Amino acid sequence: MENKKAAIAWAKNYLRGEDISNSIPFEDLYQNLIIYEQYGYATEILLKKIAENEDKGTEIKLSKYQDLADNVYKDSTLSSYFKFDKAVNILKSFCDLEYTKNSKTLGIAGAVYKNKWKFDHQFHNLLQSRSYYKKGYLIWKNKLHKSIQTETYCINTAVNYANLNELIVIENLEQLSETCEITSETITRFETAQNTRKEIIQAYLTDTDAVVFKDGIESQDKLYTALAEAFFGLRMYKKALHFIKLYTQDKTENWQIKSFSKQIYDLANYQRTEKYQKSTNKDPFQKSEIIEEGQNSCLIALNLEADENTNADDVKQKQQHKLGIGLSGGGFRAALFHIGVLAALAEKDKLKDIEVISCVSGGSIIGAFYYLKIKQLYESKADEDIVQDDYLRIVKEIETEFLGAVQKNIRMRLLTSFSKNLKMWKGSSYSRSNRLGELYEEYFYKPLLPKKDSLPIFMNDLFINPFGDESFKLNDDNWKRINKVPQLILNATAVNTGHNWQFTASWMGEPPTFISDEFDVKPRLRRMYYENAPEQYQKFRLGYAVAASSCVPVLFQPLVFKGLYENFDLELIDGGVHDNQGIASILEQECNEIIVSDASAQMPDNAVNKDNAMSLFFRVDTILQERLREIQLLDLKSRKYTSIVAKLSIVHLKNGLEQLPVSWIDCTDVNRSILYDKEIEDENALLRYGVMKKIQKGLSEVRTDLDSFNDLEAYALMYSGYRQMMHENDSEIVKKENWNFLKVAENCTYPANEKQLVKQLKVSSFVPFKIVRMSKFIRIILLLIGSGLLIEVLYYLICNWNNPNPFKQINISYKFIGFTLIVFLVGYFSKILATVINIESVVKKKLALLLLITVGWAFSLIYIRIFNPLYNRLGRIK
Repeated sequence: MENKKAAIAWAKNYLRGEDISNSIPFEDLYQNLIIYEQYGYATEILLKKIAENEDKGTEIKLSKYQDLADNVYKDSTLSSYFKFDKAVNILKSFCDLEYTKNSKTLGIAGAVYKNKWKFDHQFHNLLQSRSYYKKGYLIWKNKLHKSIQTETYCINTAVNYANLNELIVIENLEQLSETCEITSETITRFETAQNTRKEIIQAYLTDTDAVVFKDGIESQDKLYTALAEAFFGLRMYKKALHFIKLYTQDKTENWQIKSFSKQIYDLANYQRTEKYQKSTNKDPFQKSEIIEEGQNSCLIALNLEADENTNADDVKQKQQHKLGIGLSGGGFRAALFHIGVLAALAEKDKLKDIEVISCVSGGSIIGAFYYLKIKQLYESKADEDIVQDDYLRIVKEIETEFLGAVQKNIRMRLLTSFSKNLKMWKGSSYSRSNRLGELYEEYFYKPLLPKKDSLPIFMNDLFINPFGDESFKLNDDNWKRINKVPQLILNATAVNTGHNWQFTASWMGEPPTFISDEFDVKPRLRRMYYENAPEQYQKFRLGYAVAASSCVPVLFQPLVFKGLYENFDLELIDGGVHDNQGIASILEQECNEIIVSDASAQMPDNAVNKDNAMSLFFRVDTILQERLREIQLLDLKSRKYTSIVAKLSIVHLKNGLEQLPVSWIDCTDVNRSILYDKEIEDENALLRYGVMKKIQKGLSEVRTDLDSFNDLEAYALMYSGYRQMMHENDSEIVKKENWNFLKVAENCTYPANEKQLVKQLKVSSFVPFKIVRMSKFIRIILLLIGSGLLIEVLYYLICNWNNPNPFKQINISYKFIGFTLIVFLVGYFSKILATVINIESVVKKKLALLLLITVGWAFSLIYIRIFNPLYNRLGRIK
């Protein structure tokens, strides 16, 4: 079959009930879907085929149910909370899992539980996997099989039994401290793994030195992978290399050996852990036999695109963790804070490991910006040529270029184009949110492109095609790369369903994971590939996706999708309404190493006037958002405690700003010293990551807006994110860079240098009149103007004190009152008639709106040209 799209198209036709038997045999279609890892479609056509056979009374082979279970647990579109249990239930219901002696069934069960352990890291799943592999191993050992096909499944379960024992050894070693002795149970498991491998080799080879098969063994090629893994596990790398070359000699595509390659890479990582394990008892792992040169020769042979110039640096052992980063919402405040976090990760050489970038609102603005920079890097340099300095350079450029775009003041530019204002004025198909997306592209994203053209940037233009690897596929090939190609996820909220809506380079829609059918019975809006969407959405603009993620309700209108679904228009608003930290998307992608950069607005400490209903309403909404944030972060912490998440780093703007509990009136109890640091009330005290408490508190109160941020407040936000991320002790590699934001280091750490920054942060919490609060000269000018106007008004009043005529006289006729009453009554019974009769008011409303946007246009131009540069200038570092 030509390609994946063709296979999917045929599968869709078959599922719609079309007869495809004359065009393509069912088995060919099924095998092509497996080759392209389209396990979801493979599952559906297999279920349909089983149903057809049941209707005909045809016997259904055991292999069909085995394939069904295999597809279900491998299906990345299914929730991991569902698919592993579903696969096991299929094996139990149709394959007699508890009593079977079928090696294929046992092998699938072992793989299901092993992958379930990778997801939830519950040790009992690893033991369950081992038990099924052991059953398969015993069947192989006792020669209960009768054919070479069965022999293949048996030998695979046997070799997996050996590998599983060693994996359990690695788990035990990672839990030991350097001073602990390795337990006898751990040593026994390792010996079991090695003895099993020796049994496998002795069962098929008469001479292990010359690598000669025993007489009578047919289809020797089916045993190459098992023998290669056995020799590699025994540290006999030359013999492992021999079988690797035999197995790969007729293979042309890396996907053909993907599963086998991962097994060898896993074994190499196990051996690396064993080699560097420090213990007080004797060496049980034959560390001297673990030779990196021998390992690398095998890893190079697994790269079908390798040539004589390929060296060991090209096959560095890859990390086993999947790293995802969440960039929270919070306007430009959040975006600038995230830049500091990225700078720290660049110094720690961690940016190359990021596989998922989950962005919300302000995080989407910087996330897309960073992603475009990474795209340029990966498409211009080969994987092995990319070094840490490249990432440092990228973040250094972002530090300058992104801040330059922020200081253009996007919010005030919303009304600076009169033609766009008229377009917004005409109707609902174009709103402030659309205009916002266009401004993002104009000032942030288009300047990054090599060609300055007027064409929009579309989401499906974001695919990264790594340099020198035209056939690269994210799911197939990313695991082998040293510098991971990240998946960018821009999160919005669907008003229609209340669910998370995601934009990526390949699809958009609501994810199936974390939508519980038991508690959430609202329909899910299915994901769609852009190529399958209605024509007008096949090319969807990057700016609009970022705008959908960041259009705060009330301030911006929902981004409306007309003609995407039948009977309703999709409306998207700020992703922070659903999940302001982007955590759900990271968990959905099954990342087990997570970084959360949280610069979202947190609930202020101020008390609420209960007599102010509007203030109380907003406070209640803030409480709900705060509670949601706490629940999500506590859930992450619990995942870390139970080892579901291997590594977790959370940085946020109120980090370390603990407060003493408030005592009641006449309370005589003192606060417990064991719970609170004695410097908790000292505003000049340095927090554990090196920022003064009063400065960090000021940063936590900075506005979450899309207006201009001057150098001083922007650098302070970057510095806070940088210091917090550097404080996370998760890397020994630190290469320092001379960042611009380090200019405010002394302002953030020394009371003697705080004055300018403290003054700025007091102003930064306000949205209107910031420039007035910053400039004494402007305040004096405004005071003089105001005083002059007041004197003029008082003079006019004194002069007309005895004048009997009012300032303005308003005459209202009975006819006007009656006409208004009639319109009101008709409008009460019929909105349509009311609109027709009240056409004059509609026209007046449109005219008033036109006047408003005209005034807004003039004011915006004046502000952008005069006051915005002045505000940026006032915030320069002295």
